[in-house]
Amino acid sequence: MLQRVGNFFSKNRQFIPLMSTALLALVAYAIGAYFFVGMRNPQVFFNLFRNSSYLLISGIGMTFVILTGGIDLSVSGVVALTTVASAVLLRDGWNAWVVILLMLLMGMSLGAIMGSFITYLKVQPFIATLAGMWFARGMCFFISDNAVNIDNRTFQILGKTKLLIPGLMEWSLKQGNPAPYVSIPVVVAFLLLFVAIYISKYTRFGRTVYAIGGNEGRNEQSARLMGLPVNRTKMMVYTFNGFCSALAGLSFALFVESGHGLYAPGFELDVIASVVMGGTMLTGGSGYVFGTLFGVLVLAVTQALIQFIGSLSSWWTKIVIGILTLTFIGVQTVLANRKGSRQGTLTSEQMAARRSRQRLVFGLGALTVAVLAAVFFISRSRPAASTETTETAQCMVAPFREEEAKELVAGGAIIVYQRTAGPDCVDELYAIYSDGRITGTDGVTQVEKQINSAEVELLLTTISVDHKWFTNEIYSTYLNPCRQCYAHYIDISFEGQQKSATGVDGTTAMPPGFAFALAEIRPLLPTIAPAP
Repeated sequence: MLQRVGNFFSKNRQFIPLMSTALLALVAYAIGAYFFVGMRNPQVFFNLFRNSSYLLISGIGMTFVILTGGIDLSVSGVVALTTVASAVLLRDGWNAWVVILLMLLMGMSLGAIMGSFITYLKVQPFIATLAGMWFARGMCFFISDNAVNIDNRTFQILGKTKLLIPGLMEWSLKQGNPAPYVSIPVVVAFLLLFVAIYISKYTRFGRTVYAIGGNEGRNEQSARLMGLPVNRTKMMVYTFNGFCSALAGLSFALFVESGHGLYAPGFELDVIASVVMGGTMLTGGSGYVFGTLFGVLVLAVTQALIQFIGSLSSWWTKIVIGILTLTFIGVQTVLANRKGSRQGTLTSEQMAARRSRQRLVFGLGALTVAVLAAVFFISRSRPAASTETTETAQCMVAPFREEEAKELVAGGAIIVYQRTAGPDCVDELYAIYSDGRITGTDGVTQVEKQINSAEVELLLTTISVDHKWFTNEIYSTYLNPCRQCYAHYIDISFEGQQKSATGVDGTTAMPPGFAFALAEIRPLLPTIAPAP
């Protein structure tokens, strides 16, 4: 039996990274389900896809780019630009479907422009797409400096529609759990995945993509000599990736119901890591579109485990993904070298020199990990020194006033909401009462507003029923907010239940229900004018 398994792996070495990623994702989720009861809920598993649909969409386009031996760093900028541009157009009354079409055309145009620089002007992909990223980010703030809410009915339907999973509804209800579902962006992501798999495997375009990449650029020259349409293929690849980036931006906008120029920071690195962990080699020419799905799952499961553990910083997600990415790159390099030695393309002296370099690199990597681990444990064992500067002292992020919130709840408040940080360094605390009274204060100025009590009842019903506030779908995802982002604290009491959660603008970790609840509460609040 073991010999058969060994023979299978020896004959299918190219599948080792893909199978390793799939196994890692499944084992990690199984471990989480063993230790955390909440992860046994089918909805938690499907939330992995709901929360990562835009990452999968962008990863599909990036897979084609990397297969050609290129790279695209502009995806995060295009995602942010799509959210801002679509939010502003919808705010100005444009038809939602026209906006969606314009955003996709915009993404394709940006991809085509960068592709033309790379293909015809021979600009390195890293430089061309880096310039594209900064251009897109700059355009975000040219359009709007602040976050823009999306309250378009069509976008809300596309983002909030629940597609029930057939075959699991009755079983989940028997277990006392709500029927599991996915959102429309998840379906779109999987449809795009299946189309991309077909294109990469069964079309001339897909075969040309594989022919261009790999072998340190020499394969592209060979493809040209074979008469393959190299230039046209590369242009189509970057145009398609621009389309995927814009589609991912629309999916992200549906997820957070707003647009902001600071959304998706470092998103391009998450996309590249997902593609690499899915088995696609950074040198190009080898990889599988289907593997990107498992790369995305590894990242999503890692994030979910850290959230369920609760005591770890969300930055551990980046640390784990960084280690896994380096590991997979190392495995790919070793497999490529062994393939070269079997094919006789390298002499014994070259192989010996390459092994020496590999041992040196792995040794330095192990030493680096050991040093970082030592620094981490030493820093954790010592009291933190104060690093406050004059600039940071001017705008310290205020801690959440949970004790004061409890006092407001004891005084009859059914919703307590606090907003801190942001570009104007606010610290606002609001309380909503069942009779429609709303109070707010920033510690200096106090405001009050009266609304209809029926509006409050509808608000509570919407948040608790539609957005599942009192279920395990709502959890805290606090991160250190950026200069343009606000931190939020929400405490809700309804029908004998009470639950509080925290979140920060611009993070992909925020549960959809929290973002939806925030979008329901914010428009009702009175404005607190800053003290003169």
